[in-house]
Amino acid sequence: MIAQTPLHPSLAPLDGGINFRDLGGNRVADGRRIKRGLLFRSGSLERLTESDCAFLAGVPVRSVLDYRDADEVQAKPDVLWLGADYYNFPANPLSNEVNANLEKLTSETLAGFNAQAFMLELYRRLPFNNAAYRQLTQLLITPQPGAIVQHCAVGKDRTGVGSALVLLALGADEATVVEDYLLTETTLAAFREHMLEQLSRRLNTAALAQFAQVLSAREEFLMTALGCIREQYGSADRWLESEYGLGQHQREQLQAFYLEQ
Repeated sequence: MIAQTPLHPSLAPLDGGINFRDLGGNRVADGRRIKRGLLFRSGSLERLTESDCAFLAGVPVRSVLDYRDADEVQAKPDVLWLGADYYNFPANPLSNEVNANLEKLTSETLAGFNAQAFMLELYRRLPFNNAAYRQLTQLLITPQPGAIVQHCAVGKDRTGVGSALVLLALGADEATVVEDYLLTETTLAAFREHMLEQLSRRLNTAALAQFAQVLSAREEFLMTALGCIREQYGSADRWLESEYGLGQHQREQLQAFYLEQ
């Protein structure tokens, strides 16, 4: 049984949700807030219950964008609800080196693994030439009735950068983007402890420490991505336009739709 994390206002009331929260309520630089019930971020959806599905169908959440690798999806397919459109676009640029499929992890495979170096390299690469975020952009600029949920395994890294893209496109400043990212350290806590407890049965102490670092939301991780964006493009605005076609006009359209007026 997973201990319940004290509810944060952004967390959806789901029995089987993993870090499933609403980007709505975040304030952007001009003072407006993101509308609630339209943009969600989450971990995988394989634990959803019937009541969870009924809740999400009622929101309604229409588009499910799954950033996991194919073997992650095969091992733990999402539970979906009536009316959900599912898209699987892997976002991990390092999937040939390591992915989040826990079934493959052993103390031996983690023995030579440098978690810190891996995480920093992951965040250096995630923002660029990423087909998954192009699909996210398409969903954003062609809004359908109902909400979007973007998710990966625990809703932290691949989803973290995707959520940063959404927040920046809607006009949030960097401090708000980082604050939302770091909230995962709290909203993922119960599931992270549950996962580490399970892994402790088959991983040695050193391997477990490596994996605990991979499961953490650290400011330096996201700041690495933001720093690489500035280094390559000079600003997040130029990055959004050059990489994902979100120029000023497209962003104004997004803001008109997703922000409270």
